[in-house]
Amino acid sequence: MNLAVHIFCVALGGAFGALARFWLSSLFDKKEFPYGTLLANILASFFLGLIPAGAFTETHLAIFAEIGFCAALSTFSSLIWQIYQYIAELKILRAASYAIITLLCGCAAYYAAALTAVV
Repeated sequence: MNLAVHIFCVALGGAFGALARFWLSSLFDKKEFPYGTLLANILASFFLGLIPAGAFTETHLAIFAEIGFCAALSTFSSLIWQIYQYIAELKILRAASYAIITLLCGCAAYYAAALTAVV
């Protein structure tokens, strides 16, 4: 596959992932807790878990889904920024719980999807 096709697949997947993330954040993020961002990160982990290791190696779909869509849907920078905001507001327990919940739920979602993909 040539580089132009790779770039197109990443860009298209990224556009859809970014739009999905924006939509989830717009609907579910609240001042007291970023539910939309949490949901976006969990969904991206789940979607990645559905793809068995190497199943789409070097294909248009893998590049679209993994590198484009899921990468844009879940953003580490948003997670860090939101945790930082809690710390700046001296909401340390909320910052720690958000970080732990995101990590545990993301891992559980990936694992559950991977089990589903194997069956």
